[in-house]
Amino acid sequence: MKKKKRIKIIIIAVLVVAVAAGSITGVLYYRNSKGLASVMSVSMISTTNDYTSMTSEGMVCDDACQTINLKDGQKVTEVYVTKDQQVKAGDKLLAYDVTSLSLSVEMKQLEIQSLENQLASEKQKLDKLKNTKPVEKQPETPVTPEPQPDTQPSAPDEQHDVISDLSEAKGSGTEDDPYVFTCTEASYVSGALLNTLSEKSAVARFVIGDADAPDMELIVRGDRLGGYDESDEIKLFLAGTTTAGDASDDTEGSEPSDTKTDSATEQTAQTEADTAAEEKTYTADELKDAIKEQTRSVADVDLQKRIAQADLKELQSELEDGVVYAKKDGIVTTVGDPANPPKDGTPFLQLSGASGLYISGTIGELDLDTVKVGQSVSAVNYMTGDTYEGTISEISNVPSDSVNYYGDSNPNSSFYEYTAYIENPQNLKKGDSLELTIDTSSEGSDSGLYIDKSYVRTENGQSYIYKDDNGKLKKQSVKTGKSLWGSYVEIKSGLTNDDYIAFPYGVRDGEKTKVSEDGMY
Repeated sequence: MKKKKRIKIIIIAVLVVAVAAGSITGVLYYRNSKGLASVMSVSMISTTNDYTSMTSEGMVCDDACQTINLKDGQKVTEVYVTKDQQVKAGDKLLAYDVTSLSLSVEMKQLEIQSLENQLASEKQKLDKLKNTKPVEKQPETPVTPEPQPDTQPSAPDEQHDVISDLSEAKGSGTEDDPYVFTCTEASYVSGALLNTLSEKSAVARFVIGDADAPDMELIVRGDRLGGYDESDEIKLFLAGTTTAGDASDDTEGSEPSDTKTDSATEQTAQTEADTAAEEKTYTADELKDAIKEQTRSVADVDLQKRIAQADLKELQSELEDGVVYAKKDGIVTTVGDPANPPKDGTPFLQLSGASGLYISGTIGELDLDTVKVGQSVSAVNYMTGDTYEGTISEISNVPSDSVNYYGDSNPNSSFYEYTAYIENPQNLKKGDSLELTIDTSSEGSDSGLYIDKSYVRTENGQSYIYKDDNGKLKKQSVKTGKSLWGSYVEIKSGLTNDDYIAFPYGVRDGEKTKVSEDGMY
């Protein structure tokens, strides 16, 4: 009896644990038991971004604020400044030959077109990999070498078909009426017959099947044959021998057995290789690695294209009047000779800061419309705690691989470097690390809709939520934007604060809904 009581106590303890665990996910059990999906007002799980600053890490860079390198084909026609001259932003620095600029623009456009084609090809390969189904990994088994077939000509005493006499042929041996020999894939030709064809400079066709529409043929021109031993016996048809309908000038200078594969055969072989590559199978792990590698290839080509587009934009702006202007205040530290420009990659002209220092930081792609040249940036020296005020003087139009950004932009977007000028850089030196904050209050408050990221699901690059639609759940696509504090995501379209949505797991499209009264699921 005591033993039974002890078992009962254990069962009760297990039930207590089960009830405790059930309280954690009770919402799913409750919903399933009622057959209703709980929804709540978007306003209860949303927020707005009332913060008007963005932060990144940065550093004090070289005080060189503008460098001009000549691209291939560019010619300088005039230089407006001299070394050690002080210039203001907007002053003319140099002028290009517009004709050379036009050529550079055309070359850059061709480069972009080529990169776009390459990018499309790389994306197509990636899509194919993503649609590939992995196969089960096969157990490794010892590989037993297969016996190799004897590729040497048959010994003279073997029994095989040998064509050795012109009496077996039809035709007169001319280009228009060649000798025609009907044979099989196992047929051989004697050296004596080849010598006869050579002496007569005759043309011969060795065919398998109907001579008018052969399954396979080999054309031999006697004027291109060398000398053979009378006892030679040479196999006519080998792997890759010309088939019906193909030209056959490949017998020059050698016997038929040494004939090179013609271009059509090479193309066929290449096509077969390509098909084999396309039909390659992958295990789940191999497919994952292949997709990762191909994704990297797509990103690399895309970055090359965007850099080329940025170069083109700069070239086109210079093409308007052929003049390059100073982007910032500074002193000309380097200026080249138009008649003898540098050819070792060194700058033709370089402009350095007059008294201050330049710092570099990073902004997210989604913030490019918010941050402008001329806005202020606050810098804090990590080592000393000193603070500085600077002004943004340039924003790169080429994506950077920097990962020093930790603002509110989507972490999956590209990042762009900006340069700011600090007029009074007391105690700052090149290489110092900084915390940079850009004040965007002048641009107005960001009052967009941000909801908890856990309510948004993404499949195949498309984000969606489940919202209430007249008492039933509807799978609704949404367009997302910035990430806020790592917990919220901006909803640009597809949802409003007046909607009701469900937690997107354990629910289905068309399911009946019930409004949650206590704000919990």
